[in-house]
Amino acid sequence: MPLILPKEGLFELEEKRSRFIGRCAPVGTEADARQFIESIRAIEKGANHNVFAYSVTEGNIIRFNDDGEPGGTAGMPVLNVLDKAGVINWVCVVTRYFGGTLLGAGGLVRAYTKAAKGAMDDAGPIKQVFSKLYRVVCEYPQFDNVKYNFDKWELGIVDIEYTDKCTLYVQVKDELAGPFLEGTFYKREEIWAGQVVGDAEALAIINNTYKQR
Repeated sequence: MPLILPKEGLFELEEKRSRFIGRCAPVGTEADARQFIESIRAIEKGANHNVFAYSVTEGNIIRFNDDGEPGGTAGMPVLNVLDKAGVINWVCVVTRYFGGTLLGAGGLVRAYTKAAKGAMDDAGPIKQVFSKLYRVVCEYPQFDNVKYNFDKWELGIVDIEYTDKCTLYVQVKDELAGPFLEGTFYKREEIWAGQVVGDAEALAIINNTYKQR
């Protein structure tokens, strides 16, 4: 079963006065990966190198770049870390501030590998569970009972919005989608809307929730 990153990861290390900063994030498309890379370049515009790698299942896209480091010593090691770990749909950027001492090819490979692995570990890869995110809306008097039943059946409540009504974003495994939509886990009269959230919106909601934790 493939792994996914539930949130962004960050890791720093120093090798012979060179500073390496590894960052990784979950992505859904190549455009998401490129946007993350550009955001890091803007943050670390004074760095000597911003090495990157990413892998996206949509279109089966895999890219890596050494950003001026000797060929094969930076981008490929970063790619290998997450690829060999079985992670999908990710981007990783490792920033280097040169400390004045050459590390050699072997030293560079080890440093970029450590930075990428540290960032990956910080993100905490988890097994991918095939599921969809549903938006469920109910009135306030029904909220406690709806939430109780979702918790009882271990349906994953990702986020809750409180406006004039209560909106719950619930992650439901594909094998439970039928019973969920049929009202097995709640009384149908308690909710007035239940719909699948689009992939892009779902990813944004999930990412925003993890950032707030």
